Amino acid sequence: MLLSKRLPSSRTLQCFLAVAQELNFRSAAQLLHMTQPPLSRQIQGLESLLGVQLIQRNTSHVTLTPAGEALRIDAHNFLAALDSALENLRTRFTDHDENADRVRIGLTSVVDYSLIPSLHALTSDPDFFRGYPLERAFSKHLVQRVLQGELDIAIVGNISDPPDGLVVEPVGTEAMVVVLPTVHPAAIKPVVTFSDLVELPLLWFARADNPAFYDKCENVFRTYGYTPPKRLEPRDFTLLLASVAAGEGVALCPKSMSGISRVGITYRPLEPALERLLAIDIHMVTRAQEARASVLDKMQALRAISASWLAP
Repeated sequence: MLLSKRLPSSRTLQCFLAVAQELNFRSAAQLLHMTQPPLSRQIQGLESLLGVQLIQRNTSHVTLTPAGEALRIDAHNFLAALDSALENLRTRFTDHDENADRVRIGLTSVVDYSLIPSLHALTSDPDFFRGYPLERAFSKHLVQRVLQGELDIAIVGNISDPPDGLVVEPVGTEAMVVVLPTVHPAAIKPVVTFSDLVELPLLWFARADNPAFYDKCENVFRTYGYTPPKRLEPRDFTLLLASVAAGEGVALCPKSMSGISRVGITYRPLEPALERLLAIDIHMVTRAQEARASVLDKMQALRAISASWLAP
């Protein structure tokens, strides 16, 4: 039997692999359904345990050191082997009749469901999920997991060209808000328009990150004559807030992210017309040939609450 105080936990390795995959602490934290500070502590603790630096992080980039790259490969192989062993165990000893009605559901991690009472009530009901865990991750990961049969239903944000074999239907929207330096004149306004933002660059994401939403926003910008200089936003949300606080630009972000506070920044709503046009469309994704009654029942329950979630 191997007993050692120098063995990291599987959770710590999962945290490291999420950062290694995303090269972004905010994205990794959302993928793991946790906040950034405990994720950073997990990485720091792992580096302290191993006595080597695994990750280099500055104001704009996260990269793996040679030691980090070596651990990424070994940790991935180890966790894959562990997952395979546990799945074999489940296959051999699980009561399949008992789990026949299991429905695996994933929710995009960018939405704050407490702001949507009808959905929050449903996702907080233990009878709805029958005790099974609810997965939260980025939309792109959830879509792939539905396609691969690892999830039955996913609630995701804007997606373009969904893979064949999936059905995508709208169920709601998520508003965008403006992030401003506290000293900006518009920071005291009840609502913000594009004309309030012209003197500062827009910190914005690359089109490759989300082509569908990028193109949607660019069309709105053109319609309203909003042509600010653009700077690539830091992938880490805390670094983005720091850039705004330093006066380097303004940003747009989902309303659900406005719960993250930072000295020197202010969140403000957009005027209603812009808020509607820039809202993130939320969809339910399922497999096209889905026929299990338990899954169809959950899909119908989610459709039933969509009317109260969809923006007017």
